[in-house]
Amino acid sequence: MSYSIKTDEEIIKDVSEKFDEFRRYKKIKDEDLAQKGGTSRVLINKFRNGHGGISLKTFIRLLRGLGELEKLERFFEIPNQYSPTGENMDIPEHRVRDRKKDYSGFEWGEDK
Repeated sequence: MSYSIKTDEEIIKDVSEKFDEFRRYKKIKDEDLAQKGGTSRVLINKFRNGHGGISLKTFIRLLRGLGELEKLERFFEIPNQYSPTGENMDIPEHRVRDRKKDYSGFEWGEDK
């Protein structure tokens, strides 16, 4: 099911279940995950059971413990990035702004 139709709690539960399934696939014990990631087993259990959210810092530590921190780099990967060789000249804007509003059609209430 698509995340766009799930609640935040359902997404947290799904992500935590997939994370734990991946941990078991890699055959990493909770103790080793906590030690390698620099976190505690309590936080791992909190994440696994979906009881409240964990901080982004804790999630980064858990990924580090799995040896999968590079997956975070691909999380916000922008397709067709700028290339210094000129292969693709889609340069991202520095800021995203609203377009200026057109006030040329403005009328005072008395003008009607």
